[in-house]
Amino acid sequence: MSVKITTASDDPSLAGQDAARRRLRGAGCSNPGAGTSAYNLSGSRVSGSQTVHFSPGRAPIAGAASVFQAAYNAWDAADPNAPSMSVVSDGTALAPSANHRYEIMFKRLGGRTLAITYTWHWSTGEWESDTAFSTTVPWFNAPGEGDGCYEGVAKYDLQNTATHEFGHVFGLTHVSSTYNTMAPTATMGETYKRSLASGDVLGLRAIYG
Repeated sequence: MSVKITTASDDPSLAGQDAARRRLRGAGCSNPGAGTSAYNLSGSRVSGSQTVHFSPGRAPIAGAASVFQAAYNAWDAADPNAPSMSVVSDGTALAPSANHRYEIMFKRLGGRTLAITYTWHWSTGEWESDTAFSTTVPWFNAPGEGDGCYEGVAKYDLQNTATHEFGHVFGLTHVSSTYNTMAPTATMGETYKRSLASGDVLGLRAIYG
């Protein structure tokens, strides 16, 4: 069995500022530019349609399960060959675990990390991914993607970060293209990662097409 760990972090330009100061500074986002055709593959994949078990006990906002489903749907809609992922709120996991179940939970994460995806691969060929979202950063659920940036909102859009993390679940890793969903950092108020750039779609199709 092997394991891969991939993360999403907040804006590195905020390094050295404490959490309270970051909350007070307002949104760090700006309206996005164009994405690119860049993509990188991690070598992992989802082996067939999956039920994803969400543990709602520590969720900081209402409706988190629907947010996670919408984030998975963005990837499923991009390629009809991509496995469908169904989020259910029956999970009890408090931490990622190699137990042959796809799981989502909120837990305390270190530093400026917003979320972490853990992916396991067994010698049988089976894959599993669990995603943990931080309980120590401020989250919100934007009413829509809008123009890609909710200026003045000093919180992180959960669907924006989830869409990025679930790209890791499907088998993509980070790119240096700032406005692609698989760019490694996010800023307060940012929502444009809810929509996939051309490279995100090309990467998905390279795996499942």
